[in-house]
Amino acid sequence: MNKQCRKALAVLSAVILTATSLTLEAKQNPNNLAYAKTLKEIEQEKKEKQDQIDQKKEELEKLSDDLNNKSAYEQTLKEQISLINGKMVLIDSQMSNLIGEISETENQIAALQNEIDEEEVAVQEGLKLFKSRIRALYVHGNDSLLSALVGASSFYDVLARMDLIKRISKHDDEMITELREKINSLTNHKQDLTVSLQALNLKQTEIQVLMDEFDSSKKELDTALSDNHVDIQMIESKQLTANNELKMQQMDMDKIEQEEQDLIAEAIRKAMEEEQKKQEEEARRKAELAAKLTTTTTTTTTTTTTTTTVRTTIATTTAAPVTQASVVTEALANPQAEITNASTQETPAPTTAPTTAATTAPTTTTVAATTTQAPPTGSMFAWPCPGHYGISSPFGYRKDPFTGAASGHSGIDIIGNVTAINGAAACAAGNGTVIRVVNDGWGGGYGNNVLIYHGNGYSTLYAHLQRATVSVGQTVTVGQQVGVVGSTGRSTGPHLHFEVRINDTPVNPVPYLP
Repeated sequence: MNKQCRKALAVLSAVILTATSLTLEAKQNPNNLAYAKTLKEIEQEKKEKQDQIDQKKEELEKLSDDLNNKSAYEQTLKEQISLINGKMVLIDSQMSNLIGEISETENQIAALQNEIDEEEVAVQEGLKLFKSRIRALYVHGNDSLLSALVGASSFYDVLARMDLIKRISKHDDEMITELREKINSLTNHKQDLTVSLQALNLKQTEIQVLMDEFDSSKKELDTALSDNHVDIQMIESKQLTANNELKMQQMDMDKIEQEEQDLIAEAIRKAMEEEQKKQEEEARRKAELAAKLTTTTTTTTTTTTTTTTVRTTIATTTAAPVTQASVVTEALANPQAEITNASTQETPAPTTAPTTAATTAPTTTTVAATTTQAPPTGSMFAWPCPGHYGISSPFGYRKDPFTGAASGHSGIDIIGNVTAINGAAACAAGNGTVIRVVNDGWGGGYGNNVLIYHGNGYSTLYAHLQRATVSVGQTVTVGQQVGVVGSTGRSTGPHLHFEVRINDTPVNPVPYLP
């Protein structure tokens, strides 16, 4: 074996030793993430907290329904009380009128009785006078008549005196008869008034019974209204307590979501640092290998063959740098796990073309088989909702549809321009790894959403979905469906909220879309 061959083998051995030492060094100095929780654990906490929030909201809805029912019942009671009060006022007015009629009838009866008493006195006086005259005629017999005749001066005088006596008797008789008829009339009238008075008294009794019934009903309604008011106060107190508890739970949810965002941001930062280290280490190793290969290059066929073998070995033993997506997935799944060069997600090395005796010495470009992805520019991302290209709300400040106040909008809202967008497919805007999936219906206002990491600090978000169709850690390709468009979370209607983020900071997506 000649000297040059021995040098080539020495170089090969050095390359293998260098790769081995780098792997051991990486294992001895792992990069540990600062967060003890994994994304899965945080999602479980979010789910449990969301269940508590949903239960509290259901409790508030039930309390609200109870309060509405109690308020409606209170209104009904007030209306019934108002109606009874109106009836009682009407009955009281009728009672007052009736009492007035009774009093007037009693006065009329009393006046008639006085008149009857006076007429009876007159009748008694007339009867007494009439009886006196009758008795005198009976005692004197015809003496009175004779006296009248004897005392007459003429026959005509006799006739006149006889006619006068008849007239007096007739007058007495007619007066008695008239007085008796008048007494009978007054008595009948008195009886009629007495009957009317009895009817009025009976009506007064009936009205009083009705008034008592209304008064009893009013007291019952007043009691029911008072009890209902106490129930309303209790419900309002429970609502206040439940609202305070809900606010506390929502604050806890905000903390959990912030913890999730911090974990994602930390994972992305670690991924970028790891990628930078890999790139620097790869460049250093390639430079060293290129320098060593340059010093051992010869023009002989044997040397060329040996060099080719070395190059092939270098290409085989030099792993492609770990991608940011794989680092993020591993960091989110296990924040305390080691991240080393010995990752199983390595990409195959490029195949080196066979060389001939005429092949010249290799250059550094032969070893530099892998390069890092350049940051997306222009329309590097595909449209996330094919077939639907309307934008109802752009990126930036806008009028909040719920509060009306100016607020920042961290993405664009895509809507259907011809057909309804509800139920349409939300598709990955680029190749990447799913690092967050939320299917709790709220997602901090985003609703059901998916976050995909594409490398170089770039990620995309798809929000307000009916449901997500991917899972955390899943690798997706551009155009692959990741969810179904809907209107969950803080949404006014079906649309796709789409974000582009750089180092987890939202930027205007439009320059990155076709």
